Amino acid sequence: MREQAETLAPVPWRPVLTIAGSVVALLVAVSTRYGWHRDELYFLEAGRHHLAWGYIDQPPFTPFVARLADAIAPGNLAVLRLLPALTAGATIVLAALIARELGARRAGQVASAGAMAASGFGLGVAHLLSTAAFDLTAWMALLWCAARLLRTGEARWWVPFGGIAGAALMNKSLVPLLAGSLLVGMVVERRWELLRSPWLPVGGLLALLLAAPNLLWQADHGWPQQDMARALSERLAGENRATLFPLQVLFAGPLLVPVLWAGIRTLLEAEWARHQRALLWSWVVGLAACFVTAGRPYYVLPLTMVVLVAGCVRWVREDRTRRLVRLLIPSTVMSALLALPLLPLSTVNSIGAVNEATAETVGWPELVDQIAEVVDGLPSEQRAHLVRLTGSYGEAGAIDRFGPSRGLPRAYSPHNSYADFGRPDDPDATVLAVRMHPRQLERWFDSCAIVARVDNGLDVDNEVQGALIVVCTGLRGSWASAWDDLRFLS
Repeated sequence: MREQAETLAPVPWRPVLTIAGSVVALLVAVSTRYGWHRDELYFLEAGRHHLAWGYIDQPPFTPFVARLADAIAPGNLAVLRLLPALTAGATIVLAALIARELGARRAGQVASAGAMAASGFGLGVAHLLSTAAFDLTAWMALLWCAARLLRTGEARWWVPFGGIAGAALMNKSLVPLLAGSLLVGMVVERRWELLRSPWLPVGGLLALLLAAPNLLWQADHGWPQQDMARALSERLAGENRATLFPLQVLFAGPLLVPVLWAGIRTLLEAEWARHQRALLWSWVVGLAACFVTAGRPYYVLPLTMVVLVAGCVRWVREDRTRRLVRLLIPSTVMSALLALPLLPLSTVNSIGAVNEATAETVGWPELVDQIAEVVDGLPSEQRAHLVRLTGSYGEAGAIDRFGPSRGLPRAYSPHNSYADFGRPDDPDATVLAVRMHPRQLERWFDSCAIVARVDNGLDVDNEVQGALIVVCTGLRGSWASAWDDLRFLS
């Protein structure tokens, strides 16, 4: 099934890069609107003071990026979000290159770049420093290698595939889902010349070598990411399964459903796309695996986007380019309005019904101001032994980011890897706990009282809005025992 690379159309770099550059420019322009996301505050603390080869809930790459950005411009949100914005541009270019492997000429490649730019999920994750932003780009790069491998039959492409996979495993541990889905797809299509090649184990070995630092860290710590995956599955299993298929449509763009259907038909029926049919089965396998394991719906979105790209190529081949453009333009506008902080702050609650991440970028300085106000109102003997404890890494990260300028020392949280960043050790401590119910704490303290509720003052409904602020005194037992009881994964 080998074909000569010369049969491919040239890449229309100018329009493709124009689309990619426009998206990057938009992301940079809005990068400081609203504020920090709770995950970014977590990554910042992990990278600043606790950089390691792994964490309970992720490999080290994203915290390392946070550390690098903070070293360049401390506390600068625009710099923190610059690399994710650039990955969005790379993802758009990769969509065009995948279309080229499907036989797309100039218009088909440009349309596919436009479809990727119209993805609300792609825009949303690239607005933030997130593991998902880098993972999306890595998966699209892997899928481009796979598409090239399938088209040419040249098994040496397993080597760059393995290199990218290994690098991606240092950011997120989802690559085995893609690799396994692709292998099953190739088995279904009987691509034995690719599966039997010695280049496949070479690529696999390269991936393992590049990912070895994190894999060794995980092994040394008892594979905590498996515990994390189980905790997420147990908590979100019903929601993840119920939303898996609808969110593929929402993330790719509801207006583009006819194009997605055309992509399914293309990979299933079209003779000119026959060599890429394994990608369709890979998508089916990936969706099934996510459903069975209750994985997050966005895990398989890159495979969905490849099917959408196939639909774009088909529509252009069938002279439906104008209709495709009429769908892409409003889809892009809709996605941008829902995924990015373009609208006034007063609209956040409405948008949060679709994109809850937006609400989580609001209210962190206000939270720390309120905590500082509560602290100032405590008796001096309590302030002398005060411990700030939070119910999630978001609140702890906010205190550690904004607290020093307000006279607040570090915070502690038993949530995920923040529990390993340190625990209190003062047996005479007075605890000021945020987003923790007295019932969680009173078994370890003689007295717990609610002193306030969180109010961001912006009427934004997010995870911490309305949460309790509790003061506890009289520690029973040791902090070591209490910490083991309080720590949790989610």
